[in-house]
Amino acid sequence: MKSNFSQGETMIAKVSGNFQKPPFKGTTKFYRGHVRVPIDPYIAKINGEFYIYAQLPENEANYSIVLEDVKYYVGSLISEEDLVQNFSITNNLADFSVNPGVVITDKDFSLEVQNLQSSKLTIQVATEPLLESEGNSDEGFFASLLEDDGVTEVPQGDYSVTLKSGEIEKIKFKLEDIENPILKIITLSSENTKYEIPVYVFLNESSTKEKDRDFAFDQSELNFTMSTNSKLTKIVYLINEGEDDLENITLSLSDSLKPYATLSKTEIEDLNEDKQTKIELYFQSGDYDTNVEGQIKAKESSGSQDIYAYVGVYFNVLESYIPSEEGEGGAVSSTGEIISTKTCSEMGGTICSTSQKCDSDEVNAKDDKCCLTECQEVGSSSTGKIIGWSIIIAVIGALVWFFKFKYRGAKRDIGLFKKKR
Repeated sequence: MKSNFSQGETMIAKVSGNFQKPPFKGTTKFYRGHVRVPIDPYIAKINGEFYIYAQLPENEANYSIVLEDVKYYVGSLISEEDLVQNFSITNNLADFSVNPGVVITDKDFSLEVQNLQSSKLTIQVATEPLLESEGNSDEGFFASLLEDDGVTEVPQGDYSVTLKSGEIEKIKFKLEDIENPILKIITLSSENTKYEIPVYVFLNESSTKEKDRDFAFDQSELNFTMSTNSKLTKIVYLINEGEDDLENITLSLSDSLKPYATLSKTEIEDLNEDKQTKIELYFQSGDYDTNVEGQIKAKESSGSQDIYAYVGVYFNVLESYIPSEEGEGGAVSSTGEIISTKTCSEMGGTICSTSQKCDSDEVNAKDDKCCLTECQEVGSSSTGKIIGWSIIIAVIGALVWFFKFKYRGAKRDIGLFKKKR
């Protein structure tokens, strides 16, 4: 910021730093000597830097701006010391003031200027790029308009506006041909006063925002031990966690894993929203002890930017190693799969009841089989009902036969009251 300002001038300052606790309006204060003064600041953040502007009083004196309750890095250390910058207001009166001193917008905007002098004043207006994103044309970025008996278009480039003493004018700017976010500088100047107004224009997200595309593996790493000259199968699931269907996903292993592992698939044509796919990894160790580190990478390229997901793989090969029942990283299932160390709820899934079925492949969670999509009710099987009723009928028939033939015949042969001859 400048060290000297004219009376009534709009102060504009920029604060750069690596903040853990950044400045904000409530902790930005102004002092004249040791007395706090009622100057109202405004703060805006653009590209990681903080811009402060305020309308200064028409009083000649020494002032300071203090950023209190902040935390920031000084080298490798964190400082909580207030940031203080001294400045002076001279006995000169600024030609004009401007409001706002910083603009962040996604639509047309205006700057309000006021002539502070006792005579007519001409203000020059110019736009120039400070930082321009690729894809934006410098020409046609601003189409400037003046509000004066209706709207009159002003040619692109430098132009001027003349104000009477004390007159306030709104200079309107219309945005055109914006393809990417961009930072520009608008310069307002007169003979004795000059402002450089940062204007950050971002795209209207409601019309341009791409659906969130995201996916992830169900576990962040595989960590295990296997014996020499052995084979082992591991299973991971790739889950679509975004808002859009994914296409043309490629899977690959880092070079360090290729001598020991292969994937059941290296391409996935599509992975719909909220769905998952099962990926098997087949490991085969050599005949000597070693430690191996690597990763599995998934890449998807259907959107404007590629997205990635990773699983870290860390395993040891030991000649004398004997796997325990618990296995590495969790219990071993009856099929030899390693069960996750996370519970189903920790994995964000549901354990389906006996009357339900998962609409996708279930995952081996710590507490049970886990459905990461939806459990659906399954109707009773008509075949099961037929078998059940058949068994009941067979049992009843056997009982009837037993009582009719076996039991009745035995009763005739007992002869407890037969006369002796």
